[in-house]
Amino acid sequence: MALSTLRSESSPRYRLRFLLQEFNLPFGITIVGRGDDCQITLFDPSVSRQHARIIVDDRCAIIEDLKSRNGCRVNGKRIQGPTQLVEGDRIRIGTQELVFGVSLETSHVQRRSTGSLWLCSGCQTAYAKETEACPHCGSTSGGGPASSTDQEEEATTHLRRRRPSSPPSR
Repeated sequence: MALSTLRSESSPRYRLRFLLQEFNLPFGITIVGRGDDCQITLFDPSVSRQHARIIVDDRCAIIEDLKSRNGCRVNGKRIQGPTQLVEGDRIRIGTQELVFGVSLETSHVQRRSTGSLWLCSGCQTAYAKETEACPHCGSTSGGGPASSTDQEEEATTHLRRRRPSSPPSR
């Protein structure tokens, strides 16, 4: 009897939330880190190239630290091995905090299969690469390259672009 590798309709769907973005976690393995080969990329110097692995199957989602220098924390506690995630868990990778949850079809938050986060060199706030400027201070000198190449443009054309918000009024 062959085992089915397809996710059943009744299987839970998981996501990671960062600020106003949600990243769907596909069935299987999702790598989080600073490297270009990661499914979720965090442009933060305290994040390793391949920092953590999240494994999703029909029953649950598990996070594992990939021997990163700064480790991973779930709800403030450093994880020592594979750790099962539950709704509302706060995952700290480097200086970034993501919230784990179950995908709800009624969510108004923009969803992406993968995405990139930049760390503002001016105010140290993380923001979506697609915004092109820090929504907190308006700086355009993020943690990545100052100007995007044609390849980066082609790679991000499938993502909906948002206009940068203006800095908060004081």
